[in-house]
Amino acid sequence: MAPHGAGGRGNNLDGLDSRITEMLNTHSASFSPAQEQGMAEVYAQLKDIAHRQRLKVSKHGLNTTALANEAWLKYSDRPRDFNDRKHFFAYCAVAMRHILYNLARHNRLATMVDVDQELQRLPVYEQSEFLVDMERHLVALEAYSPRLEKVFTYRFFGEMEMAEIAEVLGVSERTALRDWKKARAMLSAALGG
Repeated sequence: MAPHGAGGRGNNLDGLDSRITEMLNTHSASFSPAQEQGMAEVYAQLKDIAHRQRLKVSKHGLNTTALANEAWLKYSDRPRDFNDRKHFFAYCAVAMRHILYNLARHNRLATMVDVDQELQRLPVYEQSEFLVDMERHLVALEAYSPRLEKVFTYRFFGEMEMAEIAEVLGVSERTALRDWKKARAMLSAALGG
């Protein structure tokens, strides 16, 4: 269940972090060509995360671009008040989780309309069942410890590095890693893995 490494996600943008944050909190109509390039790099990172989600959750029915676009649209529809780029990616992790869950719930309902046993063995049904179960257990985990749920969501759905998660949550990197291990173990046990 461990995500692939983020591949040094921040390396190209670390020096631009304050400008990127300013751009994330601004409407795109006022971007200069240089700012548009910076936003294109952020979107490319979002697409990279969406691609890795497709590898983890391969049968959900959305392609990489669609998942990235859905997350981007959720970002576009909200007030822009991100503290930094890390908070933006944390928000996108939660958005991707909800997008995948809603799609899984829809797929599951669509396949349950026809009670044919063959239909329930299709990969999209099995994957949808897994995502619906995961969401149910994440809600229970959040009731137990909101921080554990956030750490899991940011890492699993957002591919965030432990240092980024720690900064977003205001804890040490060691605490974030311990929370990741605990949340992963609890969810693995709950999901029967």
